Amino acid sequence: MPSQFAKYDDFQGEAGSASLGLSRSGHRTVLSRLRTKAPLLVQRALYPEHKAPGMAHIYLMSSAGGILQGDRMEIAVDAGKNTSSRITTQAATKIYRMEHGFASQTVSLCAHPGSYVEFLPHQLIPFKSSRFYQEVTLDVSQDSTVVYSETLSAGRTASGETFVFDVCFLRMTARDMNGGVLFSDVCCMEPEKMRYELLFGGKTIWSTIYVITPHDHESIDRGIMETIGKHNILAGCSKLPHDCGLFVRVLDDSIDRVRELTMAVARIARKHAMVG
Repeated sequence: MPSQFAKYDDFQGEAGSASLGLSRSGHRTVLSRLRTKAPLLVQRALYPEHKAPGMAHIYLMSSAGGILQGDRMEIAVDAGKNTSSRITTQAATKIYRMEHGFASQTVSLCAHPGSYVEFLPHQLIPFKSSRFYQEVTLDVSQDSTVVYSETLSAGRTASGETFVFDVCFLRMTARDMNGGVLFSDVCCMEPEKMRYELLFGGKTIWSTIYVITPHDHESIDRGIMETIGKHNILAGCSKLPHDCGLFVRVLDDSIDRVRELTMAVARIARKHAMVG
């Protein structure tokens, strides 16, 4: 646990979990294994896209309506060989005000050979006086593709809460199937210690989209940059270490615009991965 949370007491809230196993059945990806513990819930797989009829769309939900003080959430996804899936949340994840302790969430995703996974949750919204730690681990096979996004709002901006949470610490690590680290990305925000309004250029939404893939990086890069230009949004695309893919950083004030760009990047990755 990062040292930033050492000063908070060890208040215990809910311990929710969701463990998903995906496998291929004929031309479809199916949710072959599911185990949940409240408040986390998982909707049955849907197949809404005619261009990718076998791709499973799965929604993560919470009966609590958000993350409360002391909560410990665990999400695990095992994407079996040659599966294709999109996993998202039903709505934004609200991180409520905390009088005691802090909340945490761990996400682990394993993408087996030939699999394609989009893990695209809606934004995190840290309320005033909230403390949140999230750790994400992606284990990615050499010939699989993972598109993962992480979006953070400055807070309940409509209520005048902009960068007034106590701490939000986000850590993401991607590894190959032998446990070798491909890259790691860390964001620690403590608004009391820094003027994030200035750092973010006055914008209130920050997002990163990671495209981990063995497919044509140059072509994907061109497609992403063209898409950024069409959306007229403040964003840039760079290569990930170890030649494992690309990532996009985004700053904006509209969650709809950020979400539209995220979906567009996912479509580009899906096209090159030839998901159908």
